[in-house]
Amino acid sequence: MFYPTNYFRSVKKFKIIIGLLVLMSSSFGNATISGFNGYADQARIIIQWNTSVEQGVVGFEVQRSTDGHTFIEIGFLHAQGQGSGYTFIDDSIIAKVSGRDYYYRLKVRDMEGNSQISDVITVQSSLEVVPRTWGSLKALFK
Repeated sequence: MFYPTNYFRSVKKFKIIIGLLVLMSSSFGNATISGFNGYADQARIIIQWNTSVEQGVVGFEVQRSTDGHTFIEIGFLHAQGQGSGYTFIDDSIIAKVSGRDYYYRLKVRDMEGNSQISDVITVQSSLEVVPRTWGSLKALFK
């Protein structure tokens, strides 16, 4: 079969564009999540994501791990509908250790009781630590 020279270039460009779209968003059953990221903001960690599709989704369980393997639920956000942006603030005591890596993922729950797990993101906490002397600690309790 004969293909024009431009055919292979356009197919290659198409594959690259499709590959970038796949990297930027992930589909989980009836939800398409994009921009799943997190960052440290003083003594808390901010987790954000967007959805372009939410069909039959009840909500998003936010899970955290300190080792990247064992995750626990730290919060749940109810679905708001297609095209929504979500923000979850992790201000628990564990996030107050500066320089530590925390791992986050989402568990997408649907109306039928099914769930799917997102990719894992890593966020390093940052905390401005003020050195305390014995005298300053005693002054706190006077």
